[in-house]
Amino acid sequence: MNIQFLSCLEGKFGIGQYSERLAQGMYRDGLEILLSRKKGAEFPFTNHYHHRSLRNLRNYIAPFYMSRELNHQHREFSIYHADNIDAFTGYYWSNKKKTGKNIVTIHDVIPLHFKNTNPIVHQYYLYQLNTSIKYSDLIVTVSETSKQDLVRMTDADPDKVKVVYNGIDHSTFYWDKDLKTENKKFTIRYLGGLGVVHKNAVALIEVARILEEKGLEFNMEIGSGNAAYTNLPDLVEKYNLKNVSFVGYVAEKDLQNFLQTADAFLYPSKFEGFGFPPLEAMACGTATVSSNEGSLGEVLKDGALLSSSAPEELADNIIKLMEDENLKKEFEQRGIQVAKKYTWSKATNELESIYENLMS
Repeated sequence: MNIQFLSCLEGKFGIGQYSERLAQGMYRDGLEILLSRKKGAEFPFTNHYHHRSLRNLRNYIAPFYMSRELNHQHREFSIYHADNIDAFTGYYWSNKKKTGKNIVTIHDVIPLHFKNTNPIVHQYYLYQLNTSIKYSDLIVTVSETSKQDLVRMTDADPDKVKVVYNGIDHSTFYWDKDLKTENKKFTIRYLGGLGVVHKNAVALIEVARILEEKGLEFNMEIGSGNAAYTNLPDLVEKYNLKNVSFVGYVAEKDLQNFLQTADAFLYPSKFEGFGFPPLEAMACGTATVSSNEGSLGEVLKDGALLSSSAPEELADNIIKLMEDENLKKEFEQRGIQVAKKYTWSKATNELESIYENLMS
């Protein structure tokens, strides 16, 4: 059995990390692995193929470059595992589609919940999604919530969909007992998307407004690289908020410190297929307040203070942590214990079993 992972992304974040982590684990287990992707870190099992970004068209032409790469390969693999529907579309367009078993990971169907206002973009998404569902031998998804969505909102056969939870990188996200937190004010932090609707980043500003109106002492630090392209700074100015700052992109080497030295991590998302940021904050021993929407309640379990994504409810939970040091410490410990359950080695082992069953 040999496996080729297919990705239209780089290895730095999100789905790009997904295929890299799984390939690393299987390579260490002695399996014959090739990871084909646009670019990223060099490993013995990686193959970086030529592509062009063409500005805003890069997501739409990526499957073409994937299919071209596969057409140029003389080797055939027993399993092709696409890490997203775009990579599967490239596989489907290629001359390899009849040569081995194929798997696609569909992380979520968020665009079915939050439809793109551009009808062409939405139709292209539907084409890739339906192609992946119809022509794959097996579908992997990352939570029971995502599986239920797939079955309910598409023609996916429930028997064809297997759930394998993601892992997190415990060498990056961990609690350091020697790291001291000395914040002059209660410090709330956020990492994640700001410009997409389902991330609900506007709720961060609304929570800050509620806290300031109550006269509470705090700092809110919002980490992301694209705040200037959103309306969030304008909202801060409109509300005349004094305690909100946009700290920009947080480098990987600084992530653990950024998360652990916060008094609380706030995650107001309206929908997630899995939900890495709050789980990573929990792994760092940071008391976490999150919405329970999408898969978040399923994944975070009792390791976070959960509510709806309404700013008033999120603010109430932040205030509970501000006013009760024992509760804050309790959720610091709860979060660590829940986060320990999500490892890439566990995900790798479960996928290897799925591959063996598919080939038998």
